[in-house]
Amino acid sequence: MKRILTTVLVLIVAAVSLAAKKDKGNPIATISQDPGLCTIIHRWGFIGDSLCSGEHEFIGSDGGRGYDDIFEYSWGQRICAACGTEGDNYSQGGETASGWIEHFWEHPANRNGNIDAKADLKQAYIIALGCNDKHCKVPAGDPYADIDTEDYTKNAPTFIGNYAGIIQRVKSLQPDAKFFVVTMPDDYAEESYNVVIRKLPEIFENLYVLDIAKYGPSYKDPDFRSKYFLYGHMNAAGYQFTAWMFMTYINWIIENDMEAFSHIAFMK
Repeated sequence: MKRILTTVLVLIVAAVSLAAKKDKGNPIATISQDPGLCTIIHRWGFIGDSLCSGEHEFIGSDGGRGYDDIFEYSWGQRICAACGTEGDNYSQGGETASGWIEHFWEHPANRNGNIDAKADLKQAYIIALGCNDKHCKVPAGDPYADIDTEDYTKNAPTFIGNYAGIIQRVKSLQPDAKFFVVTMPDDYAEESYNVVIRKLPEIFENLYVLDIAKYGPSYKDPDFRSKYFLYGHMNAAGYQFTAWMFMTYINWIIENDMEAFSHIAFMK
């Protein structure tokens, strides 16, 4: 009997260890509401479209759909609230990678008070773009052919050429900034875009992928949508959940690359 119990315990321990190994491969297997080491980043920039802007969808009195960017409910501002830090939304509904360069960098004219991304450089940026590029049928491109690492004005007009151009422009003024680039979850995904986004760490230093497409929840799941969506966009709880998910992922990245973040306090 003792031998049987011992064998059972060994099998249980082995099973737990195997489960732990599987979980270890998923940075957001368990999503925490604690910001963890995200708090060492004191100045954030959030680059994106409606899903980055806390956009809420509603039905107007005429029965038509309406859309409102409510920035204080965006996942970026919820990250700042959790960390006790500061951040700016360089985002607006309907934005594309090429449009961002025009509306937030070259000639700032946007629905967030015409905010200028050059005016207040950050320690870290989260980039979540691609949904509207997909709708505009912009080709994904090839990061190795479309990105001119010496001169971003020569990048090809593909999704990844424009996307990299955003990173290069920020790096030209804030070379040590950390970048967290987000893959598109299943309900919005253009997989060819996710493929090229995942290759960016091979080209740029201080850049990490938040692979929500691979590790995150299914945005098509009816239960998930009933909790976190309001029509075609997220509700307040959805943006808060996204903030927790991103913070959990970024904390995991920092914990696994502590040296890379050891000088962040010196970044002006």
